[in-house]
Amino acid sequence: MTETEKQAKIQEVIHSGRPVTLDTLAAAIGATALEAAHALPEGMCTFAPGSDFEKVWQRISQWEKATFIVIAGGNVIEVESKVAVGKCAKGYYNLMGGKAPLQGHFKYENIAEIGFVTMPFMGRESHFAAFFDKEGRCAYSFYVGREKHQLIESAKEQFLALQAEYK
Repeated sequence: MTETEKQAKIQEVIHSGRPVTLDTLAAAIGATALEAAHALPEGMCTFAPGSDFEKVWQRISQWEKATFIVIAGGNVIEVESKVAVGKCAKGYYNLMGGKAPLQGHFKYENIAEIGFVTMPFMGRESHFAAFFDKEGRCAYSFYVGREKHQLIESAKEQFLALQAEYK
């Protein structure tokens, strides 16, 4: 598939009216999720190197609320909360959030790139940070949080500032 054909297919899928994820775009163009993110039209995605993992996580932890999403085996797992700050130790980024809903140990060295994606979802404005592994899969994402179906404006502004920083 040529780059022009990829661009046309991506536009077709985005404007199809169906739910669109990086995985659905990837399937449509025969690519990885990371390659699909890189093929998005200009202005829809910027990238940070995986080496900026801790810096990016710290910035996301400043959002009022985020929705953490993992898609695995056709399942969509979501956790809405303020993101806890962690620290790197023994090869993992370990969350130190106490009672925060999202807990765990993240293999930060496996993250190749972090994409800051602006892409509509179900016809609604959507912004998220996608953490891509070395195989080009989206390991997990943090979406700008919502209250009563509306984006939290302060979190959106912080996301857009982060996205602009990596342009």
